[in-house]
Amino acid sequence: MSRHVDHTDLAAAGYFTEWSVPAGGTADFHLSTVDPATTVSLTRLDRRHDAAIGWPVSRTEAELGVQTLDLGASLTIEADEGLLAAEDWGLRIEFRLSAPPDDRVLLATHGLALRFDGVGRLHLDSRDNDRASAPIPLHRWLELILRCQGGRCDVAIDGDPAAGIWADVSEAAPGLVAIGASPTDAARTLNAAFSRIALLSRGREVASFRVPAVGRPARVAPQAGTGAALRVHNAPTFAVRSARWDGSEHDPRRAPSHYDAVMLHDDDLDDAGWPVTHRIAVPADAESGVYGLTVRAASQAVTWPFFVTPRRRAAELLFLVPSFTYLAYADERLPQDRFPWQCDDRGHRFAVANDLTSLYDVHNDGSGVSLASFRRPLATIRDDYLYPLCGAPHLLPVDLHLLRFLAAEGIRVDLVTDAELDRDGAACLAGYRGLVTGSHPEYWTAAMLDAVSGFQERGGHLAYLGGNGCYWVTAREGHVIEVRRGARGIRTWSSEPGETHLAMTGAPGGLWRTAGRAEHRLLGVGLAAMGFTRSRPFRRTPESHAADLAWLFDGVGETPIGADGIVLGGAAGYEIDCRSAKWGTPAGTLLLAVADGFDAAFETDPDAGVEGMPPVRSEMTLTRHRGGAMTFAAGSVAWCGALPHAQQMNPVGLITRNLLRRFTA
Repeated sequence: MSRHVDHTDLAAAGYFTEWSVPAGGTADFHLSTVDPATTVSLTRLDRRHDAAIGWPVSRTEAELGVQTLDLGASLTIEADEGLLAAEDWGLRIEFRLSAPPDDRVLLATHGLALRFDGVGRLHLDSRDNDRASAPIPLHRWLELILRCQGGRCDVAIDGDPAAGIWADVSEAAPGLVAIGASPTDAARTLNAAFSRIALLSRGREVASFRVPAVGRPARVAPQAGTGAALRVHNAPTFAVRSARWDGSEHDPRRAPSHYDAVMLHDDDLDDAGWPVTHRIAVPADAESGVYGLTVRAASQAVTWPFFVTPRRRAAELLFLVPSFTYLAYADERLPQDRFPWQCDDRGHRFAVANDLTSLYDVHNDGSGVSLASFRRPLATIRDDYLYPLCGAPHLLPVDLHLLRFLAAEGIRVDLVTDAELDRDGAACLAGYRGLVTGSHPEYWTAAMLDAVSGFQERGGHLAYLGGNGCYWVTAREGHVIEVRRGARGIRTWSSEPGETHLAMTGAPGGLWRTAGRAEHRLLGVGLAAMGFTRSRPFRRTPESHAADLAWLFDGVGETPIGADGIVLGGAAGYEIDCRSAKWGTPAGTLLLAVADGFDAAFETDPDAGVEGMPPVRSEMTLTRHRGGAMTFAAGSVAWCGALPHAQQMNPVGLITRNLLRRFTA
């Protein structure tokens, strides 16, 4: 369904073709706006005083205006001329409805549409045709055969002609067949799964299609026959149960015939496809960092961030932008009947108005959203963002607070995003002495874990300055990431039975813990609890007073560590971590500080693997590795938010500064 962007809450919205760009490259921006007099400017966001940037920003020939969003996945069959006999052709499909199909199209071709009415009955569109099937049941696999012969089309469902319908459709002609949508219909697409599609000519199968159990193809060649192709539009979900799934196998790689289906949703969105309206020429000598394109339209201003990566290494430390986590949360609907808002945010309102989704949402049919695309307006990823769930900054603004502190203290860092680390692996980290994370590095691919684990083994330091890190198994293909939640997760949807494996890789999804790579092994700690009320300060342990740790706590003393902050008022909060022998915290990991006394609103992770301590507790740790490498874990999403503001210093700032200066000493 194509619809114009709803700009009620944002007069201008857009996205970058690539969220990160190397120095010397070009950042392309795609804009939709109600104001043709829109103006733009550039700023650097990771400094305490945003400064105007004089890089060239050019306008393309694309006209400024309101763009459209083409929402909803569908399939099309393209058949070569002459493949199908015009006087005797047909189609066989398996389908399963996942939501009421009111007034939506099951399939359509020239001169013919098989459409549902308001009570779920199927009709063949034609003049004076009031014949319809019985209401089609939800959540049940059915086989449908359409046959057109001599100007009459018949439909049989599950082999029963009496359950089908017929119509005289003299203009029906084979060719392009749309499945789940009509090429010329503005109605919503169908929420349904499809499998085992075949074209028929003179009663025999001339092309049959099987979607893969592993993979996300844009085009499927026929398994049998030639001269046709099945095209996939708008990122539907693969690796879903087909009519053959019987519960005996949950791995699509082991039983491909059980997973030869694809699920279409009416809110799927792959690439918004808007024209490039602005081009930013990033100088070759540009500093790596976080920059923003500020768009002013209709008396509003919104800054859309982008990330400049170094052309060559210019610092001893590398900051890893948790871009996959940013994307996972972006455009979250946050329905207020389930999650009462503690503050307002225009980005969430924009997402709801435009039917956008995050990886924390469910589709309109109630199934979990497992795919997220960078190429759409990510309206909640802003420097001024407040998360309505807790009424505090989250993600980008908290990480900017850290980067601004580092710049003020003269601690230089290069910057890369998760996408570069996933793509380039160990090469991305080569030459750096330390890796620094942001406040909430939650979503990681196997390649990212491999790269950082190898970096530690080669003597690289890790400053994990957040909480809930390395938690969800994630896969990436180009501008899309995928997550399958598995059977459970705090505040998330659960996967459908048998659908816990990633379509991109075939590997199990869910938590890295249950995949055998618990975050504790890499970080020293892992998620223990979460809560969106008051954060707490840390207090030092006796272990922290060891002489060989004096450098880390230089100037700190015995005062509480993080008694205030921009994330719920302290250094330990939102989501907090602990050690766990069960999940593989390295032997000898030092406990430096503890935060406890959290209120009853905090929810303990049932898989935390923590024994013999209070149920809600945050731990700050240090692990020394062979070869001299160190891993520091703040153990809290709120840590970076407790760093001091300009012209100030506090214990959180002292520890962070001491740590990173030690890494580069």
